[in-house]
Amino acid sequence: GAAVYLTEDGSYQKHQKISFNDGACYLSLDNENRHLLGVSYGNGRLNVYPLDDQGIPGKAITTVDEGKREAHCVLLPPDGKNIYIPYVKGNLALLQYAYDGKTGKITPLEPKDAKPPLGSGPRHMACHPTLPMVYFSNEQGIGLSSYRREANGQLKVEQDISILPPGMSKIGLSASDLLITPDGKFLFAGLRGHRQEFDRISRYRVLEDGKAEFLGLTEADKIPWGLTLSPDGKFLLVSATAGASLTAYRVSPDGGLKKVASLAWDPRMSDLIAR
Repeated sequence: GAAVYLTEDGSYQKHQKISFNDGACYLSLDNENRHLLGVSYGNGRLNVYPLDDQGIPGKAITTVDEGKREAHCVLLPPDGKNIYIPYVKGNLALLQYAYDGKTGKITPLEPKDAKPPLGSGPRHMACHPTLPMVYFSNEQGIGLSSYRREANGQLKVEQDISILPPGMSKIGLSASDLLITPDGKFLFAGLRGHRQEFDRISRYRVLEDGKAEFLGLTEADKIPWGLTLSPDGKFLLVSATAGASLTAYRVSPDGGLKKVASLAWDPRMSDLIAR
């Protein structure tokens, strides 16, 4: 990995190479930018690294090994008091912990597994900015699950939404990234057609109680992998790895998406952020 330094205008200045334990597939900063958290898809381990004043991670101060492979994400809710890690495929689980941002200490909740719906495969997650709700794109279930976060940090599943047309097979399909708009009104997730010509962005409206309502599917280039929003939330950017493209969609007030621009994109770059 690398720590990349940018100038005030966002242009590249320099970078410093970094070695992460276990080959992290997903990295997150805690809410105070004191620690960097990384999970490994290969062995499922979570590592917590302290950050120095320059943002460079030191040696891991906490390592959690639950004996599971195929961890896909690690993220904290807005208050930074918990950590949630979803596991897909045969290692299906949604593990939940208490987190101390000052020390980087992690303590399992009881029960430790939030028990995602059978066959769902929670992959990436998004936290509502104001409501106690957490959402997951379902890699194998091809849809979205909504969880209510209780005062003790426990997640309780409230919805398991399937989005495919009636009779359509899930074989050769998988969900990818998930994000929520800054105002908490809409959710977007990628749907990859590995062995079907069915590459889409799924769209959801967030209701007043925090539950999600499926709005529809928008066509995307081949294998939409990474999603990010412009800082103002007005545009959705999507990387397509097999399509080797980066596409911008305008987000309408009703949660619709309109393609407005596209450019060639290195297929090795699957994830992206905007600032």
